[in-house]
Amino acid sequence: MLRQVRNFPLRVIVIVLFYAFGFSACGGSYEDTIAGITVPVPKSMTKSSEGPVEMKFFGFGAGQASYRGKTDSDKIVEFYKRELPARGWQPGASMRAGGAMLAYSKEGKTLMVAIGKQNDEATLTLTVGGTDP
Repeated sequence: MLRQVRNFPLRVIVIVLFYAFGFSACGGSYEDTIAGITVPVPKSMTKSSEGPVEMKFFGFGAGQASYRGKTDSDKIVEFYKRELPARGWQPGASMRAGGAMLAYSKEGKTLMVAIGKQNDEATLTLTVGGTDP
């Protein structure tokens, strides 16, 4: 029992460091709302100067926002593979070839994550869509 208690702080330190390094890969995150759907965005990515596109018709809503940042695209892929399932999003499809395309769904909504590279920056396009409840 004493040994378990003595090792407890070390375990806590290891867990904290694991999460700290995991989140530092993309520098943490913030939330953005696209067409009424809240999605996580790596802090290393800033919203593009182009405004988000949103549309709504016949009970269907969709939107798209773009981001840019000086980070590795693989880190962005890992960020979404970790963050979205933790927030209840179910993986649907993924494709990797130079960039990446990930698809997730949750409560009748779909989120497409497109990751690429332009010049020396990573690009991120989030597209959401679904029917109103």
